[in-house]
Amino acid sequence: MADHSKNEAAAYALKLLSLRSHSRFELAGKMLRKGYRKELVEEVLDYLVQKQLIDDEAFAKELIGSRSRRKPVGKRKMQFDLIRKGVPENIADALLKEYDGAELCYRAGVRKAAALKGRDESERKKKLEVFLRNRGFDWPVIKETITRLFQTGPECEND
Repeated sequence: MADHSKNEAAAYALKLLSLRSHSRFELAGKMLRKGYRKELVEEVLDYLVQKQLIDDEAFAKELIGSRSRRKPVGKRKMQFDLIRKGVPENIADALLKEYDGAELCYRAGVRKAAALKGRDESERKKKLEVFLRNRGFDWPVIKETITRLFQTGPECEND
């Protein structure tokens, strides 16, 4: 294992943070895989937290917002993703209290329904159900979304 300096380790962490936000857990993992000693990694990460360059709550908010816009997922899947990325469970729980899975499911459903236009209704419903289940939405929300889409007609909806 190479002997790295604190400045070198901090520079590596800052380089990673310049590319995108990271949780403390993610940065620690990347730094350890790069060969930095655990004690050095902890020291650098403590410093970056103190300087507010690492903030797990801000990271989680950013991730939730990004996923909600780009690729909506169900609440449980979002919680799993946050915890997998090292966001403490209490932060994930607090942020997801306001998570509107029903609206996100509907928005994802509108997009997918538009892509399925031209197929018969039963096939569209089945494919839509599978798509939304794979995105981690719960069955009651999926059922409500499908009902809503096929009552109003997915081609009439504006994204």
